[in-house]
Amino acid sequence: VRLLRTTTSLFAVLIALAPVTHAAEPAAPKGQISGTVTSKSTGNALQGARAHVSSLNKSTLTDNTGRFVLYDVPAGSVDVVVSYVGFTDASQLVDVSAGPAVIAVVMESSDVLVMEKFTVSTVKEGQALSITEQRNAANIKNVTAFDEWGILPTQNVGELASRLPGITFTTDEDNLINNISIRGQPASYTRLNIDGMPSTGVGGDGRTATLHSFSGSMYEQIEIVLGAQPNTRADSLGGQVNLKTKSPLAMSEDRRITYNASGRYFPSFADRNVPLADHPFNSDISVGYTEIFSVAGGKRNLGLALRASYQNVVNSIDYDFQQYQNTTNAIANFRDYDKRSGINSRFISAFSARADYRWTDRTTVSLRFLYNAGSEPHYLRTRVNPFAGNSVIATLDTNGLPTGTGAILPGYTANRTEIRAVTGSRVALSNWDISFVSKNPTGTLVFEHDFGKLKIDHAYRWSNTHWDSGAGRSNQGGQLDSRTRDPIGFALDNSNLNGRVFTQLSGPDVYAAASYTPFVVTAANTTTQPVPITSLAYVKRSTFTDTNEVTATINATYNLDTKIPIVLKAGLDSVNRRVNNRNMSPRRWFGVVGSVLNSTLMPVSEFERQHGGTRLPVYEPTEVSKTLGDATLWYEDVNFTAVQNHTNRRIMEEGVDAAYLQGEAKFGRLGVLGGVRVEKVTTDTFTFFRAQSTLISVEPDHFKRAALDYRQQTTEGGYTKVFPSIHFFYDITPNLKARASWSTSYGRPLLANIVPAITVSDANQTVTIGNPAIKPQLAENIDLKLEYYFKSNGIFAVSVYRKDIKDYISSALNLGLAVPNTPDNGFDGLYGGYTIFAPSNIGDAKLDGFEVYFKQRLAFLPGALKGLTFQANYTYLKTEGKFAGTTLVQGSQLANFIPKAFNAGLQYSYGKFGASFDVNYTGEYPITNASLTSPGLNAFAKSLTTMSVGASYKIRPDATLFLNVNNFTENGRIYYTYDPSRIRQLLIAPLAIKIGVTGRF
Repeated sequence: VRLLRTTTSLFAVLIALAPVTHAAEPAAPKGQISGTVTSKSTGNALQGARAHVSSLNKSTLTDNTGRFVLYDVPAGSVDVVVSYVGFTDASQLVDVSAGPAVIAVVMESSDVLVMEKFTVSTVKEGQALSITEQRNAANIKNVTAFDEWGILPTQNVGELASRLPGITFTTDEDNLINNISIRGQPASYTRLNIDGMPSTGVGGDGRTATLHSFSGSMYEQIEIVLGAQPNTRADSLGGQVNLKTKSPLAMSEDRRITYNASGRYFPSFADRNVPLADHPFNSDISVGYTEIFSVAGGKRNLGLALRASYQNVVNSIDYDFQQYQNTTNAIANFRDYDKRSGINSRFISAFSARADYRWTDRTTVSLRFLYNAGSEPHYLRTRVNPFAGNSVIATLDTNGLPTGTGAILPGYTANRTEIRAVTGSRVALSNWDISFVSKNPTGTLVFEHDFGKLKIDHAYRWSNTHWDSGAGRSNQGGQLDSRTRDPIGFALDNSNLNGRVFTQLSGPDVYAAASYTPFVVTAANTTTQPVPITSLAYVKRSTFTDTNEVTATINATYNLDTKIPIVLKAGLDSVNRRVNNRNMSPRRWFGVVGSVLNSTLMPVSEFERQHGGTRLPVYEPTEVSKTLGDATLWYEDVNFTAVQNHTNRRIMEEGVDAAYLQGEAKFGRLGVLGGVRVEKVTTDTFTFFRAQSTLISVEPDHFKRAALDYRQQTTEGGYTKVFPSIHFFYDITPNLKARASWSTSYGRPLLANIVPAITVSDANQTVTIGNPAIKPQLAENIDLKLEYYFKSNGIFAVSVYRKDIKDYISSALNLGLAVPNTPDNGFDGLYGGYTIFAPSNIGDAKLDGFEVYFKQRLAFLPGALKGLTFQANYTYLKTEGKFAGTTLVQGSQLANFIPKAFNAGLQYSYGKFGASFDVNYTGEYPITNASLTSPGLNAFAKSLTTMSVGASYKIRPDATLFLNVNNFTENGRIYYTYDPSRIRQLLIAPLAIKIGVTGRF
């Protein structure tokens, strides 16, 4: 109700401005020059081009449609000069006498004669656009255009962003880029905007910039905003990603159609697993249509752009989890081996529509719609997990024979550990056939009014995310868990994690189905369980999350008529979000004691392949699901359904209302922008907690008993924060610019952090226990930067920065806790082996960074080498954490902060031929702050280097063939515990070849 009331009232006020401002539009004054600026070679509008009348000292920049207006021009003839990076200045003599003058400026590349064979027009303009946007900005940011990189290996937005300075990326478990990290800071610090306004993304809680279902074909530019201005959201602790769509009015021709059709192939020589070998090819297609119309008596005043794309992204699931002894000694025993493998087939669909209508010369209306959808109908995964019954080292009697219950035999080495056949030492199998679906529609309405000195814009957005992770589209799948009936003895050897790791030494044969006959593993709990729990279980659970977000913003800009150019800007915005997370019809069955399960097997797992090829009883869950009605094999745990309906229910409502005031002034070569932003945040959360445990004898009905035991728990919170900032920029020379920035920002806790309930990530193998008392993180940021702009579309930049964070959020205090792999583990037997997190504010953190960036087309080289463009960037980060008043973590050991990152690339163009090479390096970094409790559990990510190469050939003016080889070194993420030899997780990432055709007509 609060959300609806707040949103409705704000929208009523803002929408009312549209007809009022339109009705109040005065007649255009005399002495006005309006014009458009386009490229001769491509017909694209040139954004950010400067139109200048030197005799009057008047200048302005073109907007995103390449349009500009110069007001208050005296009657007579004036010379208008238009300049743009990489283009020859264009000059037109304009007669301003009887009324407004209209001109069309067509600009030509400055190196069209020298570089004709070495320049791809769209790439060159993309590079010019990026540099122009960055150069004209008052704050510190990095910009890249999709056109400037030519042919991209995939259409993943994160892939393009990863080429920018200081950008690294995280991947999900099938190695698709998921989130990006800015300047070495955690990916959770990155915020997502689309056309400058918040979007819910695909992550579900409206926080992280989850990008795996965002198709790059929908956008024109990516902005990485590093220095927050008062007119931008302040909740960007690490930085903001802004995806910008292109105006359909930004072209000179009447109609344009673009297309891209390609296929990705995993060849036989790649390190692919068996399921991927059976599905080595997947497709990718996109098409775009743009047209400009003349309507209602206007000329070229309505632009319509439609784009659609469809991708089938098939990736293997192939990774390990290993657990070691908690020790800082040189040798630790290896007691838990978890091998997971399978395949995930994603179907990513995207559609965008944008209509821009120039209502009058002073008012433009834009209606935009974006739709991203991801479908994973069959996520097939097999998990094989030999584990020790306990971590106790066995004692030896006088004869050298082990006694007692200790599971770990003494004499273990750095690579080999022997496990005794004691209670709990077993092999556990888990087979998944589940699905994932996400949908993310976003609608935006934008009004822009230009009254000369006064400009007003207001926009309204509705964005929604729905995702569910379930037991298949028709509830046909699920998760099947089983374990060996009797204890087994075995050895684990981690000398080669791509080979044989497990060797059975004693006990029943782990490859025989009879060894997994269900048995009672714990007595019935008289308060909650009416029946015994057995070692065979089948679970169907679907987790739904719906995030609804309504946003409105209004901004007014006024140019003061003073000797010193001063621009004042003020605005309001409101973001209202509701996140609803719940389980839908969770059900669980247990195997009947003594029964023998027999069904269709899963595809061959990597564990089976690496251990000789003998099949394990890894049954396909969809086939097993058909037997759940057989009372001789299964009985249902109805209490599970009753309890799960309460324990996995959470709602969060959040409202963020903001107001800002900023001013910008230019004192010769020095520019200053400063101001203050105020944000008021209110939150409401809802979940259930267990208040009592009713005996079955008192209430035998499971659902009624759960209703008695669980109580609603709601929390309310709110705070108001003030965020001042100031930015300086100084033109030392026409091509050398210095920047200095001081800003403040904050990071609101994630949904999983503030709702007092558990949130599970199957991909990350974590269970997060919420903390409603957690506070937002506050940051004070200082940035210094020097930028040198080459004449031929190049840049060299060096920057240093510092960030001081107060109320730093960490999960470190609970590190080392893992969910037991037992039916009575406190989570209804689920999530065995998952790591438990409970975030809290533990103190302050500080980081100091250095960054260098170089990019230039090497036109000064001789002969055919003129076609080379080189870019490289390097980021270095030093961190420190001061917790409980004492410096405990320093020397770049703060969790999830990446101390070193490096990106480099070469592009080559000659005539119809093009080529590229890219390398991305992420340095080693800690993923937990285990040193707060136990140094032996410190976990780190090893450095990762990925490389890709590509080539293209223009077979005709409207068609270009391309081929890319991605990750040809086949490097995947590797995590370790304490010592690099103790591999915690190893992800196999095979190379892929992509071939296709792209063009436009």
